Amino acid sequence: MKNKPAYIVIDTNVLISAGLLPQSKTAQVLALAVEHFVIAQNQHTWHELETRIARQKFDRYFGDSGRLEHLVKIAQSMQHFEVTAKVSVSRDATDDKFIALAIDAGASILISGDPDLKEVRMHQGVEILTPAHFFERFKPIAA
Repeated sequence: MKNKPAYIVIDTNVLISAGLLPQSKTAQVLALAVEHFVIAQNQHTWHELETRIARQKFDRYFGDSGRLEHLVKIAQSMQHFEVTAKVSVSRDATDDKFIALAIDAGASILISGDPDLKEVRMHQGVEILTPAHFFERFKPIAA
């Protein structure tokens, strides 16, 4: 019998940062997350990612096909969820969609650098970790 995958939610800014600077700590965090988890997304979080990554200000980082390659890489490591949870805990109501997704996906971790999400810290079994805290917890142990 196959084990049920563990899910994780990663906010839009972290996902974009990982693509902007492929050698960055955020890119390492994304690689670690994909190694240990399946990324949970829903139509709202995916739409936010698609529209924000398309902003002209990111053109110089991605080149001709970089955006699409980054989105495909994320899509290959994700599962789509329908969200029914209603959450209202963040100062910024637009951030609540990430916590609701984590609850419905059964994810225990949400990676975010967003100050409003970081302030929540934990909600209904979902721990909100900065990329740095996630990296410290899951980084490979040097041989």
